[in-house]
Amino acid sequence: MRTGTGRWWIFPMLCFLLSFRVAQGSAETAGISVVQGGVFWVAEPPSGRGRRIAFLGKTLEMQVLPRSGEGALFRGVPDGSRLALIGVDFTKKPGIYMLEVAETGLKVPVRIVSRTFLVSRLHVRSKYVSPPASLLRRIRKENREIHAVLERRTPIGFFRPFRLPVTGKVTHDFGAVRILNGKPMSRHMGEDIDAPEGTPVRAANDGTVVLAGRFYYDGNMIIVDHGGGLMTEYLHLRDFRVKAGDKVMQGEVMGHVGHTGRVTGPVFHYGAVLDGQHVNPMLLAGQGWVRLSLPGR
Repeated sequence: MRTGTGRWWIFPMLCFLLSFRVAQGSAETAGISVVQGGVFWVAEPPSGRGRRIAFLGKTLEMQVLPRSGEGALFRGVPDGSRLALIGVDFTKKPGIYMLEVAETGLKVPVRIVSRTFLVSRLHVRSKYVSPPASLLRRIRKENREIHAVLERRTPIGFFRPFRLPVTGKVTHDFGAVRILNGKPMSRHMGEDIDAPEGTPVRAANDGTVVLAGRFYYDGNMIIVDHGGGLMTEYLHLRDFRVKAGDKVMQGEVMGHVGHTGRVTGPVFHYGAVLDGQHVNPMLLAGQGWVRLSLPGR
């Protein structure tokens, strides 16, 4: 098995609806349950008064959904509804956390459920475990560049479930603890897919390329902004056919599987970040999202 170790569950554990209720004054509000690394979206009908929601220390502006469309990811949501996408980082401690609608004070309990993560032991070139001092400035600069890109927030620009960018064997190592050359390192913040070098890498959904370049650990990497705070990452590529600013459509070839950066051979690393939270990219397919519907007036 070839494995990438760039930036760092057993598949696919879907988020699921939790049928518990919590008293909220004279009313009761249904809660939802999401696994570590899971994703959910909050929808409020056009008649609702909510505009901002607060969860896990962040306040998000809800976006008016211009259309949903038959067979789309947001099917059944009335046009004109407000929507927000929320991710739960895979490192978030399990427990019950409250989501609050700022304008109405409505509170909804969200239970974060623990999941099992793998431990993987790999051997890579020593320069990728203990990089020479001469490269530390470069690495820090690259980390700042990536972090700045992942902090962007643009309007939701996709309306259908995501597709896997590469056809190959999924290694199911999202969130794994990586031990490199006998030394415990950071967690694996994506999913590796084994595929022959040169296999086409396609856009998982519609979006805008916000980063395309070569990085020390990640090799040739592309980041696509899909809007709503959701980004997908494509690492260790042999090459790329796109540049920052390009619009891409779901299924469009952006590059090919390679073995650049910190890898043990040809491999594709697929990552997803939602408002700075590293989430399981395998859950971006339609059934991986939990829906939380807020009441109207």
